[in-house]
Amino acid sequence: MVKKILVITPRFPLPDAGACEKDRLEGIKQLKRLGFDVVVLAKVFDFQSKEEIEKFSRDFKIPVKLLPYGNAPIFKRFLNPLYWDGAAYEYSTPETKKALVEIIDEFRPDLAWADYTYLWPLYNILKKRRIPIITRSINFEPSHFLQEEGYWPSNLIKSLAKFAGEILVILKSDFLFAITPKEEKTYIKLGAKNIAVLPLRGLPDCLESGRRDVGNKKPLNIFFAGSTYSVSHNKKALELVLKKIAPLAEQKSPGGFIFHITGRKFPADFKSFLSDLVIYHGTVNNWPAFLEDMDIAIVPSLFGAGMQQKIFEPLCRGIPVVASKRGLAGYSFKGQEHLLLAETPEDFADRLLKLENDGLRQKLSENAYALASRIFSHEALDQIIIKAINSCAR
Repeated sequence: MVKKILVITPRFPLPDAGACEKDRLEGIKQLKRLGFDVVVLAKVFDFQSKEEIEKFSRDFKIPVKLLPYGNAPIFKRFLNPLYWDGAAYEYSTPETKKALVEIIDEFRPDLAWADYTYLWPLYNILKKRRIPIITRSINFEPSHFLQEEGYWPSNLIKSLAKFAGEILVILKSDFLFAITPKEEKTYIKLGAKNIAVLPLRGLPDCLESGRRDVGNKKPLNIFFAGSTYSVSHNKKALELVLKKIAPLAEQKSPGGFIFHITGRKFPADFKSFLSDLVIYHGTVNNWPAFLEDMDIAIVPSLFGAGMQQKIFEPLCRGIPVVASKRGLAGYSFKGQEHLLLAETPEDFADRLLKLENDGLRQKLSENAYALASRIFSHEALDQIIIKAINSCAR
């Protein structure tokens, strides 16, 4: 029977500014809420507040062992092609492995939970101690890397190392969580057998806002929420909204929409596109209050792997959504029933005009919230996780 779980995670997820950080932080708290003794081994950057992490540790009674980034000698990385993936190489250092051994000896976990597939350099230690491993994939790394960084020859070589890492994870994990149905199919094709889909673990809290009454109003507030525009797919989507979609929508319905942009690191060369009808808010401190005034979420998804919270959070909150089909990544939300789908800038502008009909907005809101409540609730995610943990019991 599993009682004690060691969570191995990259940078400790505080502050939890992005979807990935929220996912990991909620995952740690979820395991504790489910009744397990939990200890965390995580990396930490200098900019992070150690006091905030220590407070989290005290409040939730979850011991946290922190290790600094940047101890891996660069020259050794090139001796082993597997370590051409720099993210994985960070976990090959003697300091990291020593810390893991010390925690195992002291805590004696029944199970190890590894966030992200590039933590595989630590798996041999766990296997030698006969500690079952659950790996939580946040995206299929080779595909994600190439889409974000480009298909340059050097990146293709790095992606091969990432691909090899994914194969090692499939072979050495006792259970593997994919983040989307689409990526689950990829892992199954590569040989994964004990596998399930685990959505973003921050989504259940988004359901707490309940159903919405969309109301009849004009202009409608449209929002695009990129966590940071230093990420390629966020920047490209933002460019499409600013340069194409917003102007087209204004042309088709003058004064009908106000576009609101949130997120960090807004590109300086895009500032000329801002106006009274296209407003940049930066990082929003009171996010639920901000969303109360929003009528529609717009989410072009041009590339990028994993699960995009900017699509699924509004669906969970009953906010009507216009998004690219690829962004759904195999989840069972349907166009015209739960959201409106669009591909070209003209499509997006036309769908926004359709949503001037408050009856359609209300229908999409209710249908999306109902489906999201079934598949993203605390109860649904708890069952997925408990089933996986029980399957690993020694």
